Amino acid sequence: MAPTQGLEPASVAAFLLHILPSPRSLFRGVSRIAPPLPRVHRESMPLSSDEEEDESRARALLAACSDAVGARVGSGAREVSLSGGVDSAVLCMLAARHAEGRVRAWSMDVHFADEVERRNARTVARLAGAERVDVPIPDALLPDLFEPAVLANESAILNARAVASFAFYAEAKRLGASVMLSGAGADEVLMGNPEARDSALARIEEDRRLARTVLRSAVDNLGRTPDGPWSQEDGPEVSDEARYAAWVLRELVLPPELRGARAHGLTVHTPYLDSRFADAALALPESSLSRDGVGKWLFRYAVRGLVPDEVRLARKTPRYGHTALSSPVRARWLELYRAWLSASRLEPLEVIDPKAVLTLLERYTRMEPEAPEAGGVDRLLMRLCSLAMLHAHAVHGSPCPES
Repeated sequence: MAPTQGLEPASVAAFLLHILPSPRSLFRGVSRIAPPLPRVHRESMPLSSDEEEDESRARALLAACSDAVGARVGSGAREVSLSGGVDSAVLCMLAARHAEGRVRAWSMDVHFADEVERRNARTVARLAGAERVDVPIPDALLPDLFEPAVLANESAILNARAVASFAFYAEAKRLGASVMLSGAGADEVLMGNPEARDSALARIEEDRRLARTVLRSAVDNLGRTPDGPWSQEDGPEVSDEARYAAWVLRELVLPPELRGARAHGLTVHTPYLDSRFADAALALPESSLSRDGVGKWLFRYAVRGLVPDEVRLARKTPRYGHTALSSPVRARWLELYRAWLSASRLEPLEVIDPKAVLTLLERYTRMEPEAPEAGGVDRLLMRLCSLAMLHAHAVHGSPCPES
């Protein structure tokens, strides 16, 4: 049954405070059924390991990865999303092995893309013998695609990269892509960033603090917890790492990848999350993946000779950008924010104080892009705009979201 009354106010508040349980949806009358989480636990292992053991584990991990990619290529995937990082580079090289001369590698040209990774993408595509397709994403296009991207994702968007992905997949479909491989999920199963959970907790605490400044006082009785939202996932038989990965993937990573692409009729597959690879990765001892502060150690070791060292050993770079303050079309973004953060848009959500939001927005417009608080405020403003968009469409009888 399609919801006819928009978003559930209590869910909106819980969402902004990062305490919305996974079975609950933002939408009235809608619940979510999350897939079961893997019960795989990492092996315990001494901090030191010999080279022979590393070599054996590396061979098994690469074989699992090749099998996962081969299965997807065997079922028709011939396109790879190639950012230039090690995860997408490995996918491209393995796909080219399974379908020599028939692979296209797609890259995104957007103002916040990392130039080193873009150069690496060109190198990898050439070595793989893949046709490289560079998709330009004009900055002026992103504000106009914000609302369609939110509706396609069926969830709030919190950075411009999700909007750029929506534009990227639209262009890929227009140019003939139908099934594409993505490296999404590799970081989550391979400990790509050993400090990820600590960093996420710091961002979440900042989000909660800022959210309380715009929530009406009547809803400030939801309780306060120092825990991450993933602590609510499943039971003790699931590792904290698996719970965290599930939360990141469900709330942040996969909607732009899967739903955003699906809106254009394009299917995205994520081989690193296929059970044949994910189970093998999640069973590896932590000491095999995190060494000297570098994540994915064994994976990087396993793919030596497959991808160039400058790609294999490159540290992960952040792929986010402020949508408004650092954008070349800053004025257009701020105009969009003001339109969707008006009292007439926010009052129907019932739990947001429009005056407090306006005060925050005005303070934001005076910040420097590099200001320490700019990132957190921008995340909140984008989420509030997203919620207003989702509510406005849901109350007008849009198809049931999250179905």
